[in-house]
Amino acid sequence: MLDYKRILGLRYGSNLSGREIAKSCGYSKSAVNEFLKRFKEDGQLKLPLGPDVTNENIEELLYKKRGVKDKAIEELYRQPAYEEIHKALAKKGETLQRLWRKYNALGVVEGRKPYSYRQYCHKYSQWLDDKKISYHIVRHPAVNLELDFAGKVLYLHNKRIPDSKEKVIIFVATLSYSKYFYAEGMTCCDSRNWIRVNNNALRFFEGVTQICTPDNAKVAVLRNMDWVDPILNKDFQEWAAYYGTAIMPAVVQGPTFKPNVEASIGYLTTSALMDMGEMTFFSLDALNGVLWQKMEELNSRNFQGRHYSRKDLFEQEEKDLLLPLPLSDYQFLERQRVTVNQDFSFVFDYVHYTMPRRYIKQVLDIRASAFEVFVYTLKGDLVRQYKRSYSRGDWVIHPGDLPQHTTDYDKWSVPFFQSWASAIGPNTRLVIDELIGSVLYPVQAFRRCVGVLGFAKRKGKANLEACCANAVRKGKCNYNYIKNTIADYVSLNATATVKPEQSIPEEELSRFHKVDSSRYSIEAILKRQTHTGDQNNG
Repeated sequence: MLDYKRILGLRYGSNLSGREIAKSCGYSKSAVNEFLKRFKEDGQLKLPLGPDVTNENIEELLYKKRGVKDKAIEELYRQPAYEEIHKALAKKGETLQRLWRKYNALGVVEGRKPYSYRQYCHKYSQWLDDKKISYHIVRHPAVNLELDFAGKVLYLHNKRIPDSKEKVIIFVATLSYSKYFYAEGMTCCDSRNWIRVNNNALRFFEGVTQICTPDNAKVAVLRNMDWVDPILNKDFQEWAAYYGTAIMPAVVQGPTFKPNVEASIGYLTTSALMDMGEMTFFSLDALNGVLWQKMEELNSRNFQGRHYSRKDLFEQEEKDLLLPLPLSDYQFLERQRVTVNQDFSFVFDYVHYTMPRRYIKQVLDIRASAFEVFVYTLKGDLVRQYKRSYSRGDWVIHPGDLPQHTTDYDKWSVPFFQSWASAIGPNTRLVIDELIGSVLYPVQAFRRCVGVLGFAKRKGKANLEACCANAVRKGKCNYNYIKNTIADYVSLNATATVKPEQSIPEEELSRFHKVDSSRYSIEAILKRQTHTGDQNNG
């Protein structure tokens, strides 16, 4: 008997739907909805129920009273052969709709007419509930691959830090038909690694199934409230589209939707993972080496009471039916939203990539594989692609993006930064000139110019000028030197103020730094500037 009072409390007290109540209480959805329908139509019971109203009273009122009437109505209809329906559905390609069409085609038999398709399905569902039979999911070769994580975790140890342990999660993929499975340990379960282990699984099986049924981990499914319309992780969705498979996640907390991978996890845990938990591993490669050896042994072991194994069944009946793999694995795409700055570039993974003038201050979407960087508008239109660079601070310059003339910029320009630096002091100007002269395109130095000149506001103009004077003397006219030493001059200025137009005396500089190369002396820098100016005028 259902707990009718609890159902009413959840429906009208907590405002839950019939589906949510059925899931919460462990009842069938059809039984809950049927009760709520009868309660609403009857109208004799009023909420809140009195303390003397029991579940037996409710059942007597809503079910026994209507029994005669319901029975009389049912006598008007021809009852389906439920046992035959259940057996027929085990055949590949058979559906309830097809079986109903056969049932309906007989028309009226012995004065009894057929049920509508909706009632036909409802009656069959009720029959399953009464018999306590769950829907049997028939498995066919090369149709479905189930994905999940083992509950048992392993650990990596550190030789240098004996007490340190790093958790290893075990990924398992199982073919629903042959039960042939793949397992791999992973220390980080982010989208990149999730795509990687799934690529490895398909390579192990040497083919792709029509459907993949993952657990509801965030790397696969973002939201799955009702199972009908789940929201998939975008990276995993693109992975599925690349391989030509469909993602059909299991119901939340519904292990019966992926029973084969659950069985594989249990089999793997008791036969391998428990023993491996007592071993000591110092690297993931070593751990996976042992895991794959045990996986091969388990896949080759015969089923209990059978003369064949998972591997035999896979190779004989399933392998040749799998969809073929593409020529190359799916490449995980990193995603980032960037803004094109006034130096005609955006920064991705600490590398500058140039863009035409019209994209300055625009926001773009970046998708990057291991080898290429793709640039899209926010509407999804591909703008450009680059060969990916991994050199930190590098510039990937597309021909024609950067202007040839030093004054041809929107705001940032060589005269702009030179004027700003001159307002602070001559040594600051020399540092800015050296930054601009050290690159092929002046625009490449603009962010460093902004960084250096920005210290004037945060640390004071006098302190920046003093720091730049020392940078010029020591031949270290770069942003990192200014950033790392400017704090010394803030402390020095607490006892002695240095005016912007003055240089720090040599005896004071020697207290902080040792003078080295003369390559960046004032005379050398001025000589190079004169030479560059003569070339431009020529």
